[in-house]
Amino acid sequence: MKLQSLCLLFIAIHIGYMASAQKCTLEFDSVATTYILHLPKGYTKTKRYPLVVNYHGLGSEAMKHQHYCQMDKVADKEGFIAVYPQSSHQGWNAGLGFRSYINGPDDIAYLKKLLDTLEAAFSIDKTRIYTTGVSLGGSFNYRIACEMSDRIAAIASVSGLMSDSTLIYCNPERSIPILHIHGTKDHIMKYTGMKQAFGAEEVVKLWALKDQCENKPDTIYIPNRFKDHTTTMLIKYTNCANGSEVWFYKIENGGHTWPGAAKAFKLMGRKSKDFNGSQAIWDFFEQFTLKTGVSVQSRN
Repeated sequence: MKLQSLCLLFIAIHIGYMASAQKCTLEFDSVATTYILHLPKGYTKTKRYPLVVNYHGLGSEAMKHQHYCQMDKVADKEGFIAVYPQSSHQGWNAGLGFRSYINGPDDIAYLKKLLDTLEAAFSIDKTRIYTTGVSLGGSFNYRIACEMSDRIAAIASVSGLMSDSTLIYCNPERSIPILHIHGTKDHIMKYTGMKQAFGAEEVVKLWALKDQCENKPDTIYIPNRFKDHTTTMLIKYTNCANGSEVWFYKIENGGHTWPGAAKAFKLMGRKSKDFNGSQAIWDFFEQFTLKTGVSVQSRN
């Protein structure tokens, strides 16, 4: 099989878990970029698989993020392909910082080429492609939702806020399902917002409005099973346009962390152990396809 990118097999040893993965190279804009590919156990070309693209945070690395979020375990259990892109410029152009939103690094074009490459090489269900990420990688997902709703079925952001530039240029082609996870004590992507970015609650309400959610949200309290000094509520907008939904995991006293993830630096704040963030993201994703959010009229 001739791939448009070169992939080398390696073994990633997680805590109590060994996972095979491929480190791949992909030329984009005359630069050799890399990404990590994890195929679920039992992968075969005879069936179509969902795909989850998972973005690391500012200054981090794809391999570190793969280990941290522990999504490969969920991929093997649920049967989807997981991909972890490595930024060629330390971050992602989400409209935060000093880079130009319009003329800065074209990470949207990179995602399009990455998807073209993966779809040509592997058995992927094109109606079930999703993206997620943490911190700046989470923020970039909102740009993806705005600009690639024709290819991405749903997105999820963990500790990543939406920038004001993203909102200004946001024009999705369909009502796209949104999941947001955020700690109230996040001191990096501040829960109440910061320069160039809306607060977590504002982001959720903006998308509930954009997805035309009609009802007041339902609130579900996640069982507080661990003494981690955090509590979590799930706020769900479910009566939205054409089957789309907006979910928000609000973690009281939570820091700049991925729930249920591997050990992280203490300076990132408290991490909820009451739910597994990667599993929660998949439980959200698996409900939706590209047909979600598309009205009957627009299909004709």
